[in-house]
Amino acid sequence: MKKKTGWVGALLALMLLVSACGGNGNSGGANSGNGEAAGSPTVQAGEEPYELVVAFFVLGEVPGDLPMVQEEINKISKAKINTTVKLLPINIGAWKNQMNLMMTSGEKLDLIVVNEYSNDVTKGRLQPINDLLEKHGQGILEALGPDYYNATKIKGQSYAVPSIRDLAADYGLVMRKDLIDKYRIDVSQVQTLEDLEMVFKAIKDNEPNLVPITNKTNDSVLGTFSTRDSLGDNFGVLLNNGQDDLKVVNWFATEEYANQLRTVRKWYEAGYVLKDAVQNQESDVAMIKAGKAASFLGHQKPGYEAQQSRATGMEMVAIKLAPAVAKTSTVSTIMWGVPSGAEKPERSMQFLNLMYTDKDIINLLDWGIEGKHYVKTDNGLIDYPEGVNAQSTGYGLNMGWMFGNQFLSHVWKSDDPDVWKAMDEFNRNAVKSKALGFNWDPTPVKAEVTAVYNVVDQYRRGLESGILDPDKELPAFLGKLQSAGIDKIIAEKQRQLDEWAQTQE
Repeated sequence: MKKKTGWVGALLALMLLVSACGGNGNSGGANSGNGEAAGSPTVQAGEEPYELVVAFFVLGEVPGDLPMVQEEINKISKAKINTTVKLLPINIGAWKNQMNLMMTSGEKLDLIVVNEYSNDVTKGRLQPINDLLEKHGQGILEALGPDYYNATKIKGQSYAVPSIRDLAADYGLVMRKDLIDKYRIDVSQVQTLEDLEMVFKAIKDNEPNLVPITNKTNDSVLGTFSTRDSLGDNFGVLLNNGQDDLKVVNWFATEEYANQLRTVRKWYEAGYVLKDAVQNQESDVAMIKAGKAASFLGHQKPGYEAQQSRATGMEMVAIKLAPAVAKTSTVSTIMWGVPSGAEKPERSMQFLNLMYTDKDIINLLDWGIEGKHYVKTDNGLIDYPEGVNAQSTGYGLNMGWMFGNQFLSHVWKSDDPDVWKAMDEFNRNAVKSKALGFNWDPTPVKAEVTAVYNVVDQYRRGLESGILDPDKELPAFLGKLQSAGIDKIIAEKQRQLDEWAQTQE
């Protein structure tokens, strides 16, 4: 859930960013948020003061009042675990490169957001944390529950834990409602990617200065749309989320992928996509907020329309194009881990435990300081203080889905008061990938994975944004993937998946 200011869309993420997020209070075991959760640590006798560097990406500008919020967090963490934090926000556009530099140069890092889990494990960037969790993270284990904790394990070891949020995702387009109404677009007729052409045409014909669809930062136009289980990295996937079988295939060589590329190529040639989508570093939400774009594809969830409406400052409509699915990647898309070079990993875990158990810390991270950045209303929900709005607030991080246990977070006044119950039902009712809980270990094919990553970085964004002609460039892409060793990766992933499946019977 997010607050009323701009942010750069998920990654999703983002991958699979973010895109992003709510919580699960049933199978996940999350605390309901009505008070401080169990498992909160206390200062141990003889512990020396320590400062942690906590790095995370931000999806927009760094809030001006972040130092003030940090100071309030430190009052709590100092009293509870004799530890303070230095929050290190990094813009999502620079996140990957900055992390690479910091990790290789040995700069101080104690706790980081993880959004490329298997890759970070393969590169040795994260410490195994099973023992740390048992000693200093009981609140995390209680909040996650065994199912989601086990879903983080690679060969029995966990290297990071997911934030508690929406642990499934459905997929579709989010678009400005005023444009839908103005041009009488019948969204009930939109059920596939191909159906979006008539939506984009209406915008292009009538709003020549507005790009119909924009991309995610550091991702392609199609980057966060999914009908498959990526099995961690898309280098070998399960079509239809494994509902038909557990056969690992090369996603980039499927007819479904080729058809998606042809569709987005049509969009690009018609002027529906940014001409510089590969270079674009401006977030999807920022593009819409600035009046430059009408829509973007992404992960969705309960309350997503309200979340995006707050973030963009205008009413948004979510158009669903694929059903909700729970898979390992939706669990691991946003996680927290202890870097391999952390000096005092036990302190890192103690503070992380507070992020899953301490309601005051969570609400400081999510909403800022009560009375200054938000106030409680008569019905227990929260709103801006008088005279403060989305544009003028000094703390608009909008990333509650990132920080620990979101179920401890206050609910914004425009959201459903029962949003966490809805999120729980969403997670429970989602289609479950047949490989949910499978984490593949790419170590045996580490060299091939690195080579394939380099090829994908060269081609994917251009192809999936329509800039590259798939009839010409897809064969070259596939040829280079073959040369880089994708078949070897797929064979190893299939072997591990088959072994894992036998243990589930």
